[in-house]
Amino acid sequence: MILKKLVFDNYKTYYGLQEIDLYIPKEVRDEKTQNIILLGGLNGAGKTTILKAILYVLFGKRGMSDTEYKRLFSNVINNTFFNEGGRECSLTLVIETDSGEEWTLKVKWYFNQLKKMTHEERNLNVRKAGSKMAKHARIDNIEVYNRYIDKIIPYHAAPFFIFDGEEVKEVILRQNSEEMKEAIHKITGMEAYKQLLIDLRTLKGNIENKLARSVSHSTLTNIQSQLKEKEAAISELENKKNKIVTEIRHYENIIKEAKQERNEILTKNSKSREVIIKQQSRVTTELEMLKKDLNLFLQQNIYNIMLREKIQNMKKRLKDENSISQKKMLQDASLTPYRNFIDQLLNKSINPPLSNEQLEQLRILGEEVWIKENKISNVQLDMEFIHDVTSKDYAFLTNIAIKDKYQVSDIINKMEKLQQELEALEIEIRKAPESVNIDKENNKIDLLTKKLGEFDLKRKAIQKKYNGAVDERTSLLNKLTRLSGQDSNLDELNQQLADVDRTIKTMQQYVSEVTVMKATYIKDEFSIMLKQLFRKQDEFGKIEFDLNTYSIRLYNDQMQEISIQERSAGEMQMISSALIWALTKASDLALPMVIDTPLGRLDSYHRNHLINHYYKELSEQVIILSTDTEITKEYVEIMESHSYKQYMLDYDERKKYTIIRDGYFEYAKG
Repeated sequence: MILKKLVFDNYKTYYGLQEIDLYIPKEVRDEKTQNIILLGGLNGAGKTTILKAILYVLFGKRGMSDTEYKRLFSNVINNTFFNEGGRECSLTLVIETDSGEEWTLKVKWYFNQLKKMTHEERNLNVRKAGSKMAKHARIDNIEVYNRYIDKIIPYHAAPFFIFDGEEVKEVILRQNSEEMKEAIHKITGMEAYKQLLIDLRTLKGNIENKLARSVSHSTLTNIQSQLKEKEAAISELENKKNKIVTEIRHYENIIKEAKQERNEILTKNSKSREVIIKQQSRVTTELEMLKKDLNLFLQQNIYNIMLREKIQNMKKRLKDENSISQKKMLQDASLTPYRNFIDQLLNKSINPPLSNEQLEQLRILGEEVWIKENKISNVQLDMEFIHDVTSKDYAFLTNIAIKDKYQVSDIINKMEKLQQELEALEIEIRKAPESVNIDKENNKIDLLTKKLGEFDLKRKAIQKKYNGAVDERTSLLNKLTRLSGQDSNLDELNQQLADVDRTIKTMQQYVSEVTVMKATYIKDEFSIMLKQLFRKQDEFGKIEFDLNTYSIRLYNDQMQEISIQERSAGEMQMISSALIWALTKASDLALPMVIDTPLGRLDSYHRNHLINHYYKELSEQVIILSTDTEITKEYVEIMESHSYKQYMLDYDERKKYTIIRDGYFEYAKG
């Protein structure tokens, strides 16, 4: 895979529509003399923005929380463009796959007037090799998009291909972690071998299932024989069950007759003196409770009952007076303008003067005309106001409860009915017989019920055996039906199982040997590159690659293990770079490298070795993001010979945005 183009549309410091051509022609790549694309600029010009833009277009929010996402992408729109009224920005990355397809990946962000991102949109265009038309796909399911991207550049490979040069030491510091071990396992291709073994074991399980379902003639005969035996057992259990059911019905009839006899005795016994006395006690209790209820009700409501009609009349009168009063107030308010006018008019001097009767007549006639012209409700005060109450008193009086005398009558009627019932019970008590003993009948019923329970337990036990036998018969019938149509020749399946077993064992041996070979290859490549990068050629006595942890271990000339964490930042950068080199060479992936500020902390010796022996051979495409602090005469000479293109990220302090310009060294020298 190779990166072809990166396009910014008002993204962060990049104002307007700007693009970086990252493509290196195949003939140049094949020669492997110029495989570097150099992008340089001062700190803050947008170098790291380029690295993170490539990562985000490819992998989106993977590896970051929602909080991190909001923090990183809440202000991605260019400030100048936003102030001009712009409300959207985008990133576009064009890549070429190993099969020759051209993929155009675009991420677009939308913002509101408060500069808050409202949503994000992803699109993917795929153009087949030799085709002019691209196939468009809008990404609504991010998981589908992720699986699509992982086909060309797996997410777990990103830390080894796209990274910050000054933070590359983290690779070696995290090498013992499970996350790093898994990533190395995948990037070196061991994951594919593991998956192949899983697939082979699944195939073996399928064959074993087929074998388990396959059948021979003797198996069919055996199942048919078992089926006949089960049919005979079911028939015998049915006969036993029917006999017990007959006994159960017999005992149920006897118990029914015994209960009828006892109930006849109980019917007579229900008229006994003891039963009637209990009824008398119950009625007496109910009568006493009703008396208490009546007394309590009368205490609380006697006045309301006695004054019921007067309270009703008072409420009606209060409401009528209140209604007229309200209407009168509204009428007076509506006549206020007229009265002000007529007062001023009649106070004027009139010649000849009018009598008081004439003035009053004018006032009354004018009021009638005013009411008619303004459609004012004319309130006739034909009711004498007899109440003068406050609003609080009015609310209290109109809410007085009205109690009905029929509630008292209902309680009294119930009391009279209970009193009559008491008198009737007293007469029955005097005529009633003594109670009858039914212990004998109850004992007989208990014995019969116990015997019935014993038969029922036997029935349940036989029913359980019967149900089990029926289930077994059904299972045998299903098995017989299923096996009747299957191939009775087991030789082919047994041969397939044996072949798969041999393949699994061979594959296990192969994986074991490949693991050792990969580890040895990683160790050798790491060792070679480390010696080329380090100034001290005899720095390490032995280098090992631990197969259990997939980590590098270094020893001095005395064969004592060296603590990598105690090395300087520059040395750890060299060690991590060597590990990335080894993993890249051991990997089945051909991916571009994107490295931010790889030379900042290195001296001139290690810097020259990193460019001459490392980046030039690392990948077909190496994109280096460089700062002005890395510029030396030797650096310029080396980069001019090995870099295919150079760009200058020119940040305008006055306009507050970055312009991408061709040629880096001309600006750096200038």
